[in-house]
Amino acid sequence: MKISRVFCSLCLLLAIILTIGVPTAVFAQADTEKVPLTITTFNLSPGWAGEPYSGTLDAFGGETPYTWSISSGELPDGLSVNPATGEISGTPTTEETTDFTVMVTDSATPPQETTERLSINVNPEPFVSIKATYPAMEGIAGVNFSFEVEFNYNAKLGGEARSFELLLTTPQGWSAYITPQYQKENRIREITLQPGFAAGTKLLVTVTSPFWPLPEPGDYKITLEAISGEIQGATELTAVLTASYTMILSPVGELYNTTATAGKDNYFSIDVANLGTAPIDDIKFSTVKPKGWTIEFTPDKIESLSAIDYQTVDINIKPPPETISGDYEITIQVSGEQIPREELKIRVTVETPTIWGWVGVGIIVLVVAGLAYIFMRFSRR
Repeated sequence: MKISRVFCSLCLLLAIILTIGVPTAVFAQADTEKVPLTITTFNLSPGWAGEPYSGTLDAFGGETPYTWSISSGELPDGLSVNPATGEISGTPTTEETTDFTVMVTDSATPPQETTERLSINVNPEPFVSIKATYPAMEGIAGVNFSFEVEFNYNAKLGGEARSFELLLTTPQGWSAYITPQYQKENRIREITLQPGFAAGTKLLVTVTSPFWPLPEPGDYKITLEAISGEIQGATELTAVLTASYTMILSPVGELYNTTATAGKDNYFSIDVANLGTAPIDDIKFSTVKPKGWTIEFTPDKIESLSAIDYQTVDINIKPPPETISGDYEITIQVSGEQIPREELKIRVTVETPTIWGWVGVGIIVLVVAGLAYIFMRFSRR
């Protein structure tokens, strides 16, 4: 009994040790994993000769603190990098564009290091940049494409503002206009930009494709230009038109019922319409009908139906001669290469031929005459 108690106590102690120890080992392993060291600065602002300059290098991962240096090339004359902070500062002395490679080293053992190729332009020529947040957008023909576009006049801080004429070039039949972000009722053709290299001025460019004639699906280019004397900038926007397919079936005359004579040809017509933005190909017909009925289509198929177009199809509905008079339902099914099946239900009121009506009248007359004869003969007795 004592041995069993000792054994159980040992098992309980082992379970507690394992429960506490396993997570500790996992966390210890996770602590040893290192995040790769990466330089997150990809470009530096320009500077001007004779004016103070400051730009900061940044990195991510590894172990701080970092140590910064120039591994190849040189900074512009008058500038240096602070090894502890990564700040590039000083006063440029000459007009030039210099390329160099910065290197950062972390404090790990062994240390990680990585490099990035950068450049600084001292006394750059002023220019205007145009950048769309989303330069390509898609939609169907006839909808509006709204592009958010940012304008930057890159010139020496403190200089004079400049007015830029805005020009839009669109595909034939398309329309486009420019508005402020939050005053969409105001359409503008000119903008005044302050010099600087920080956030610019954002505008909206609204582009509309023609609804008729419908353009083919595909990519359509719109060019936006900003012009102020010798300073010019441009960007290209792309409106991607996608196809939409919509097929509608409707009876000619909008009557969803018809009459038919049993055993004879009976004609009914429907319109097959394509209300989409692209052609529908290989349109075929089928039916769900009462047993023994014959239904024929003219034409029996449509090779292709253009967008915003329709075609009339004649249907010959022929119930068998022995069909009983009454109301029946047939389902017309139409399918194309680009669309699933569409259906149209039609109520058919079947009438018997006239000759059978006279035969029925004759039978009724004979029955009545027979009854009268029998009545008269037995009434004499």
